[in-house]
Amino acid sequence: MKIKTPINRKKIRTHITYNFWKYILVIAAAVFGWDLLYSMTAYKSPEDKRIDLYIQSPLVTEQRAEAFFQPIWEERVPDMEVVDAVMLTSSTQDYYGSMQLTVYIMAQEGDIYMLSSSDFKSFASQGVFLDLQPAIDEGKLHTEGLDLSAGYVALIDDNGLPTGERQLFGIPAASLGGLAEGLGLDNRDMVLSVTAFSGNEENVIRFLDGLIAAGKVQ
Repeated sequence: MKIKTPINRKKIRTHITYNFWKYILVIAAAVFGWDLLYSMTAYKSPEDKRIDLYIQSPLVTEQRAEAFFQPIWEERVPDMEVVDAVMLTSSTQDYYGSMQLTVYIMAQEGDIYMLSSSDFKSFASQGVFLDLQPAIDEGKLHTEGLDLSAGYVALIDDNGLPTGERQLFGIPAASLGGLAEGLGLDNRDMVLSVTAFSGNEENVIRFLDGLIAAGKVQ
């Protein structure tokens, strides 16, 4: 059997020219399908087996943060499967940084945030972070020798008005020189806080106490 219209380079070029978009769609669908399949089937540690830290600093690398967190992880929360660090850009530097932080908070991502005092106060006043005073009173957080005044924030109601109630929503990092040295950041105007939506409060508090202890060592 003979082919009446043999395939040649011209026909191939013509075919590709008029059907190029179809190939693009097929490739895009394949990539999307693979990504979706991976997302659905990839193992994800349960909420009570992971701790996610969000650090607002352009200087810290994830590798350096994870190396610094490793011994604290092994000592304080060895049962955790994952202790992960996410770097955030400063919201005062550009619009993207502000949007990025807001999206993470609204999506209820993360367990511990290390933010500038202005961002910390903004979200703490809305009840995003956990009141840490009970953990201190119960001896779970050892803050002796630290000035905690910058960690107290007045709550606001749904209308944006102050309620008159102040709570300890964060641990000021200014006195924790070990964090500055270990992570390689300027911590003079930063605050450590725990999200109220963490879902892993007991382990997160233990890890935070380890961070405080490491921060006191210089």
